Amino acid sequence: MVDKQQFIKPKLNMLHAKDMQHIKLSYITHFYFDQKTPDTLFELLRKYEDYSPEILDFIHFVIVDDCSPLNFDIPEFQLNITWLRITDDIKWNQGGARNLGVMYAKSDKILISDLDLEFPEHTLEKMITARNPGKHFYKIYRKNKETGLLRNGHPNTFFMSRARFLRFYGYDEEYSGGYGAEDYRFVKFLKYHGSWQHHLSKRFFCFKREEIDRTTSYHSLSRNFDRNSPIDKRKRSELLEWGPESGHSRIFLNFKWKVCKVFMRPKQEKKSKRLWKHLWLFRTVFGGRS
Repeated sequence: MVDKQQFIKPKLNMLHAKDMQHIKLSYITHFYFDQKTPDTLFELLRKYEDYSPEILDFIHFVIVDDCSPLNFDIPEFQLNITWLRITDDIKWNQGGARNLGVMYAKSDKILISDLDLEFPEHTLEKMITARNPGKHFYKIYRKNKETGLLRNGHPNTFFMSRARFLRFYGYDEEYSGGYGAEDYRFVKFLKYHGSWQHHLSKRFFCFKREEIDRTTSYHSLSRNFDRNSPIDKRKRSELLEWGPESGHSRIFLNFKWKVCKVFMRPKQEKKSKRLWKHLWLFRTVFGGRS
């Protein structure tokens, strides 16, 4: 029997300084800047700083610099941020950058996105409060700021479970070094193993950042499928021939990296949920979503 007198009511000042158990959504993005400024990233983060504290307190931003040649100082942000830098220069290593970001995520619910998309406050709130996606993964409709028209979600932007991402080995880094196909194969691999792909409701969208200056604050890498198309064709053949779990090299975090900065917002008082522990049997019987 546990002595109830030994129960200690936890307080915020008892937590480790780096404790992030309160995080409910990890927002992972990456960049490679080889032009003049990092403004594309800074402007997005400054915009997010103005969102409601009730949202920002529960979001963890994982920013991955994919060995950019552009040198710049990282300013301080009033956000929960882990800022990483890959130190091996591998061309078109966005699959590796995303794998690294997922490894540093502090929640199971993750949003993986490119820098040219912006998520309004109510969409991020929806992801924070949504039930765990489990074996389901979601694209997000893109809305034009001027016309209000919606387009299908970007093919490489997902709201999903970190556990599901890692269960099927993340992005295959055999594609790193050339452009394209790693996102297509990532989706196919998940679907072949029983994951369900959907769109979030049209009420929860993102914006395409048309205002980005792609001549001064982006990258100038050329897009050419010559290297990766044969790799993708072979991987499809491997899966068709050898079946389950084939068609993925398991190459993962095939590079060096470092942690550049960590920013943390003040932690807010948590609500008591003393009943949760005692409902374990219901979760065992009815929790089979993942």
